Amino acid sequence: MFYFRGCGRWVAVSFTKQQFPLARLSSDSAAPRTPHFDVIVIGGGHAGTEAATAAARCGSRTLLLTHRVDTIGQMSCNPSFGGIGKGHLMREVDALDGLCSRICDQSGVHYKVLNRRKGPAVWGLRAQIDRKLYKQNMQKEILNTPLLTVQEGAVEDLILTEPEPEHTGKCRVSGVVLVDGSTVYAESVILTTGTFLRGMIVIGLETHPAGRLGDQPSIGLAQTLEKLGFVVGRLKTGTPPRIAKESINFSILNKHIPDNPSIPFSFTNETVWIKPEDQLPCYLTHTNPRVDEIVLKNLHLNSHVKETTRGPRYCPSIESKVLRFPNRLHQVWLEPEGMDSDLIYPQGLSMTLPAELQEKMITCIRGLEKAKVIQPGYGVQYDYLDPRQITPSLETHLVQRLFFAGQINGTTGYEEAAAQIGAASRIPGVTPAAIINLLRFVKTTQRRQSAMNESSKTDQYLCDADRLQEREL
Repeated sequence: MFYFRGCGRWVAVSFTKQQFPLARLSSDSAAPRTPHFDVIVIGGGHAGTEAATAAARCGSRTLLLTHRVDTIGQMSCNPSFGGIGKGHLMREVDALDGLCSRICDQSGVHYKVLNRRKGPAVWGLRAQIDRKLYKQNMQKEILNTPLLTVQEGAVEDLILTEPEPEHTGKCRVSGVVLVDGSTVYAESVILTTGTFLRGMIVIGLETHPAGRLGDQPSIGLAQTLEKLGFVVGRLKTGTPPRIAKESINFSILNKHIPDNPSIPFSFTNETVWIKPEDQLPCYLTHTNPRVDEIVLKNLHLNSHVKETTRGPRYCPSIESKVLRFPNRLHQVWLEPEGMDSDLIYPQGLSMTLPAELQEKMITCIRGLEKAKVIQPGYGVQYDYLDPRQITPSLETHLVQRLFFAGQINGTTGYEEAAAQIGAASRIPGVTPAAIINLLRFVKTTQRRQSAMNESSKTDQYLCDADRLQEREL
């Protein structure tokens, strides 16, 4: 039994039921009525959780619709946040009082700043995250956010009405139709569907309809968007196999330890939840010519690579790297998935070869000669909407008060999805007081960032002085 909070009231909900009742109960009447919210957010991934809590913080009565409540905040691919080109997005989310930075500071198992040989402007804060801990902490935050209601269900269609004459668009969204036929009305709807729009999983030549492994895709909603006239494209991404930790020979690999002290993502935190000495190490190995040979000899068994769909940046498969950069050794980072997890995530080995060939390739790599593959890697192909169809506030040109955020816009990665919190100018409930509070928060974080930069300059000066003294000696 869990308790959901909606509009300041607590409602007990059992996870054994197929659909979650809405936390919209009236104390003066028992008659049923159609639920109505200020904002509906579809999808409980990284974009959806940020969008839902942002709307609720601005005073909007918000409904978060998700296929399964127990997957809210799930890290579908890599067990990490941040890095080069990513860490600064985390800071921007935090400056808007977003969640992911604070949750990462409560859930990491290895914190490190990348690119430290250069100046602070190009540092990349990064952390290995405990998957289970991150999901627990995110769900705790979501289920305790005032004005935010959570409901389990799949959206099949949109409810459309006449457009507002003062704004562009051929119609206006006013709610959603769930797969069971029930309706929920709202002033604005935000789609954060991730890889679920007509999602398809690919392993070798086999394909299975799925938004991710174990979850059904969203077909009806994809068809609705296409019928409305949105330009729809196809993207692909992938994930590597998972390896049993006990089957890896770490003793012959390069060990990398976390930073001491660890730098938190959030400006509101002075430190992270775990001491550096208690954090987990990562290990580095490399591919070799044998890996290239296996890839090149089996391209005919890999439909994901042969497809003409283009994949987003940051997630190239090992097959793509072998084809684009032949005769090179590629890094493979062996990353822990959690404090009590028996799985290792081989960062850099995203692949979609048949399962037996994946195992053959893995065992060719140094340190992985006896590795046991627990789950094969797979590719995901999914619909996205051309982002030129949305305004800077993420509202669509075609349908008024319909917003897109996250991978539906063609982005990749948890951070880019989370960073698309969206402008609040067209979301009801945004008051001048809320905007003033937000600006105060941003101003405070800017002051703290300035102080940190001054500190880093002092540290750099001292390091330079030490080097000069060593040269003189």
